[in-house]
Amino acid sequence: MSVKGSTALVRLAGNPACEILGAMVMQEGSERRFYEQVVGQPYDREFGERQSSKRRGAQFERNAYAGDTRLPRETLSPLIDVAPDDIRVRNLIDEYPGTKDDARIARLNITRKILQTSIGGGTFPHLIIQPQLLIPTSPGPRPYFFFAPDLLIWSARHGCYLPGDLKSFIVRENEVSKGDLARVRLQLGAQVLALRHEYHRLGLMALPPAQGVLMFSKPNSLSPHAPRIEDLGGAVEAVHIGIDAFLRHRQRIDALRAGAAPHTVVADLDPNFQDACLASCVMAQWCRDRVAGRAADLGDVASEVLEDLPLDHLIG
Repeated sequence: MSVKGSTALVRLAGNPACEILGAMVMQEGSERRFYEQVVGQPYDREFGERQSSKRRGAQFERNAYAGDTRLPRETLSPLIDVAPDDIRVRNLIDEYPGTKDDARIARLNITRKILQTSIGGGTFPHLIIQPQLLIPTSPGPRPYFFFAPDLLIWSARHGCYLPGDLKSFIVRENEVSKGDLARVRLQLGAQVLALRHEYHRLGLMALPPAQGVLMFSKPNSLSPHAPRIEDLGGAVEAVHIGIDAFLRHRQRIDALRAGAAPHTVVADLDPNFQDACLASCVMAQWCRDRVAGRAADLGDVASEVLEDLPLDHLIG
């Protein structure tokens, strides 16, 4: 998994007390590289999203964007309240492909121009494919986070765009597992904050609501299910907590490292090992070793009930 952009803030929102995660977010490069620099040897286990899931997700997106985005236009037509053939689409990934900063900045500038046109009364697209947004933090390392929603969807009801995400999860009756949904909601919550920042730059007083649109895959195909509107009030607040955690960790890490790379000061940082770390963080076992012999090694419930007591003390 990545520790950049929305994923970084999602991870920090889930474990804001972990300074190790804060250092990983500040570090350039991948999580595997961070692990190797800290531990001194390569990470030799499977980690991250399965290749089969990546392939399915990529195919789902290709199907959605094919044919002048016909499937999303048909699926989102009732939400936009415009006939599918009349929905205007702009695909920014076609105009500026790639993930390097120059392409991101080019798509960000286009997105900003479209947002300005949308509030100024000009002609604008109802759907923006692969727009670019950002959230500034403050001067210092990682002064902003880039965000690339799959879609921005015009809402005539709110007079603004809503972020949308394409997810290839196989769902029935538009329901998805709580674990998967929680992560996706946090991603959308981060995109809402980034979108609010862009509207605020334009002087718009009525900010976009804490809502996002999810489009899952139908059970027996790679075509999109009916769109699902998510209330993201809690997710937006959690991402706020993640941003505050990043700023707090960044200040402490900067004070410790005095010019050195973040990974060189991890011995002085406090991990916050949780059960969920085992499935989401490359440093999970390293952090677990740091709490070996204490209640946290027994899991979240034991850590909450028994606090940080040594196991020898508890057994005695």
